[in-house]
Amino acid sequence: MARIIFLLVIFALVVVIVVYLVKAIKMNNPKEEKQTPIQKTKERTNYSVADELLKLQNLKEEGIITEKEFEEMKKKLME
Repeated sequence: MARIIFLLVIFALVVVIVVYLVKAIKMNNPKEEKQTPIQKTKERTNYSVADELLKLQNLKEEGIITEKEFEEMKKKLME
């Protein structure tokens, strides 16, 4: 009986370790880092182009992106 409990505890620990490793690998995935916010947004099926344009407008007004960057991103959104 004690052996079964021991094995179950070991199994649970292995599962927890594997889950954390998978999460760490996903967080450090270089492919995701190369995507722009617009590319990530396009992967979603339900988003509002108007909402995204408002976000871009706010970024432009705050000086985070330039007029040229705003126009490029807007063009990609409209595609």
